Amino acid sequence: MNTLKALVCGTNYGKIYLEAIRLGGPCYKLIGVLARGSTASQLVAHRYGIPIFRDIEDLPPGIDFACAAMGNSGSDVVMGLLSRGIHVLCEHPQNSNCLLPALDLAYSRNVCFHMNGHFANLEAATAFVHFCRKNSDVTPARFFHVTATDRSLYAVIDILRRLMVSFKPCELHVTSRLPPFTTIQGYLEGTPITLHVQNSDKQRPLPDGSPEYLVDHRIVAGFPSGTLTLLSMNGPVIWNANLNHDTLPNDPIFSVAYEERTLTMERLHEQRVLANLSAISALAQNIREQVIPPEQTRDYLLEVSIMWENLGALL
Repeated sequence: MNTLKALVCGTNYGKIYLEAIRLGGPCYKLIGVLARGSTASQLVAHRYGIPIFRDIEDLPPGIDFACAAMGNSGSDVVMGLLSRGIHVLCEHPQNSNCLLPALDLAYSRNVCFHMNGHFANLEAATAFVHFCRKNSDVTPARFFHVTATDRSLYAVIDILRRLMVSFKPCELHVTSRLPPFTTIQGYLEGTPITLHVQNSDKQRPLPDGSPEYLVDHRIVAGFPSGTLTLLSMNGPVIWNANLNHDTLPNDPIFSVAYEERTLTMERLHEQRVLANLSAISALAQNIREQVIPPEQTRDYLLEVSIMWENLGALL
């Protein structure tokens, strides 16, 4: 298997991509970082023993893919990378007006463009999606209940989309505003959903990871036989049986579908690095085999992005 040459754009959250690429061993070779050249980015480049590039025009030839960890501010860089024939793994979130031209350019240049929603690749969310799909094979979910923040909303939408064929038919309305939460109710794929979203004050937006955020995200999927709950991005995942359903006397009333009792901040960081490595591996497989993962198709990415924008407008 040929080693893929990798570039990381941005050195703030980009540090986790650097760790993931290093963890990938001989599959990947770090070529450098693309950054503004601050003291912090120079220290990161020095730590990894790689050069720092300040402009796309400075990049050497032969780069296979880039991890663009710059958020919405990096859309011009993403377009520049794609125009040079470099495959891109782009950090979430991205507005559809940035996403659509990137997808078009990637298609025209015959390169891969992936979005990294990240949180859907964490162990707890992966388990939640697996068990939810398993239950849906018997009967579809009858309702969803979500608690999230404006920061985690894109990730929640990405997880929910993995449980559905499409969000359509869709209808959503604000039903209450009790600061700091806004309640939105309606239908996704015809299934009732309630979202409680903690959103920042427009005059004083909360930074990512602010202790003023009361939650990260929680998702409940309700089935006739019980409810499946992802209690937070860290888990656990709990199954609660519906006692009004056909339940045998010795069946457990609730069970743990996923947990990691030894989860610490250090172990969570390791999980997040592994989640990014999983996203990089999916891109690498797409590059080599030219098979697009279901969660990276054009329709999927646009549907998630547009839903995130629509909910953001309601907030």
